[in-house]
Amino acid sequence: MNSKTTIVGLVAAIAVLSGAMGLSVTGAFSDPKLMTSNAATGFLIGHVEIEATNANGELFAYRQSDNAVVDDGEQCILKMLFGTSGMTNDGRGEYLATTSDGSISATVGACTGILTGAWDIIAIGEGTTAPADTDVILETEFTTATGAGLDRAAATTKTWTNGTGATTTKIVLKNTFTSTSGDTESVTESGLFNHTTVAGSGMLAHQTFTAVSLTSGDSITVTWTFTVGD
Repeated sequence: MNSKTTIVGLVAAIAVLSGAMGLSVTGAFSDPKLMTSNAATGFLIGHVEIEATNANGELFAYRQSDNAVVDDGEQCILKMLFGTSGMTNDGRGEYLATTSDGSISATVGACTGILTGAWDIIAIGEGTTAPADTDVILETEFTTATGAGLDRAAATTKTWTNGTGATTTKIVLKNTFTSTSGDTESVTESGLFNHTTVAGSGMLAHQTFTAVSLTSGDSITVTWTFTVGD
């Protein structure tokens, strides 16, 4: 999953960057370097960073890893970019191809959740199963009921770096969660989504990491970075 350096990865990155910052993707494919046949020199690189601090602001845990972009997010982004003209919505987020005589053929891919939201919603959980291409949710996501203060939220910091020459285009999405739970919570996974509602949201990326134990008052900062470049 971490070696997805195809043009699909490039398209996904452009959509994430543009959607999260409210920018247009018009002309995004005008650079011939990004469209080189059979040698995708422009590609998506993802990274996730975890920092945990206590109530005094002292760092006590740090994790970092490449991300794992999932198929569902890629398919949603492609539909955001290129629309669903000639397809029929089956009411579940999937689209069915329509033939010339108006009949409906096989399902064309999957796409969970809405197609209008930016992928800037960060969630954390306690699942330990390694991420897979087919993931659409976290294995065990924290909610208000399961880990107070740890339920998913929009990134509070979004930093954009414009690519120029040798400089890559990059966006950094960051959010800090502070536990108010009376129990010790073990954080082992994070995901990037396009809606604050758990049911029906779309997942772009998912990664697990060595457990970080939080007690009440401890904070965990999750940073997702996406880079498009040579």
